[in-house]
Amino acid sequence: MNQQIQQYPRLRLDFYSTAVLMSRWEDDGPFGKLRASRITTYPVSVHDVVSACANVELSSGLLPPNTLFWKQQANQMTLGIYVPARRWRVQTTKRDYYLPMPPFIFVGHGSAYKIFAVKKRPVNEHDVVYHAPCPNVHSSGGICQGNVPFPACSPRNIQTALTLFMEGSYFNADLSSGKCQSYPDDVRRLWAELDGRKRFPLSQLAPAQKSLWSLVNHV
Repeated sequence: MNQQIQQYPRLRLDFYSTAVLMSRWEDDGPFGKLRASRITTYPVSVHDVVSACANVELSSGLLPPNTLFWKQQANQMTLGIYVPARRWRVQTTKRDYYLPMPPFIFVGHGSAYKIFAVKKRPVNEHDVVYHAPCPNVHSSGGICQGNVPFPACSPRNIQTALTLFMEGSYFNADLSSGKCQSYPDDVRRLWAELDGRKRFPLSQLAPAQKSLWSLVNHV
């Protein structure tokens, strides 16, 4: 029967209102095992903590094509990509559509995703974004996932998540209002007109009152 070994952290920082304390667990057991009795704790400067963290190297690895921004905080990755205009085969419970769609900005954060439309590829953070002309998307851009199991955002998975949303799920009437100019009550009525066409009319896009900057900094 294997004896379970108690695990301890190597290093811990405790932030108090008047000080920052660093605790170290030392190797003093056989084969480099840690023992809780060998803890050294001492105060450190906030500036030393910031300086040490500044030297921690982060790498995104190989990013997917059309990546607009990437950042990571703790273990949560945020990744935003530009999706050129194209046609998608989308599904509802009643019928399928072969729809032209405008360019998208698709953003992942953990297992949550947001989608917005744009008229062209953004060139700076002040470029405005529009509501994606799709049901099942909140006014914040957040995707209502339903029963679709989205993978955690990563350079490898973000394209899969986009395809799952556009072509792997069934769209319904939920959150279908306010997504286009001609049919503010239900964007699916616009879908019926555009089915099989080559291009999405950009004049149909409904402003989201947001800019790319808000997506980069307030995901």
